Amino acid sequence: MERWVDGTLVYEGRVVSLRVGNVELEDGTIALREVVEHPGGVAVVPVKDAVVILVRQFRIAIGDDVLELPAGKLEGGEDHEARGRAELEEETGFRAGRMVSAGSIYATVGYSSEVIYLYLAFDLEHVGQNMEFDERIDVVELPVADIEARIADGTIRDAKTIVGLQALLRHKE
Repeated sequence: MERWVDGTLVYEGRVVSLRVGNVELEDGTIALREVVEHPGGVAVVPVKDAVVILVRQFRIAIGDDVLELPAGKLEGGEDHEARGRAELEEETGFRAGRMVSAGSIYATVGYSSEVIYLYLAFDLEHVGQNMEFDERIDVVELPVADIEARIADGTIRDAKTIVGLQALLRHKE
């Protein structure tokens, strides 16, 4: 077990904050830690017939387009499912009739506090996209039958997307 001895918030941004400080290990050793604090997020696996609705968007952190689940950041204590429904509609233009929890995952436990809640979305109705002003998103339909092949060939590399799609495949079994 580790416990903070001291920690300083060295950066506070719109999406993340960075805390740097010392922790004490069980044996009394003092070690430096850097933690990206994140309020958490939600990602949705939208399923329409035999197709999964994904989004493609440029991600500056890796300098490339990424094929991923519609997702978004949680805002201070809001309901995970409600945020998932809102992100689904904003990014893809689909409204879910039914949402099923698919659990949660830690994004990167070595340096981040982010938890991502996963949902499967069914009974979709198209209502039109309503993206944020700074989002540039293309909607991509992927046949469920192609999921494993697109993960295997590297077309899909985003971790939350892989876990969410695998949850869908288990749900369908």
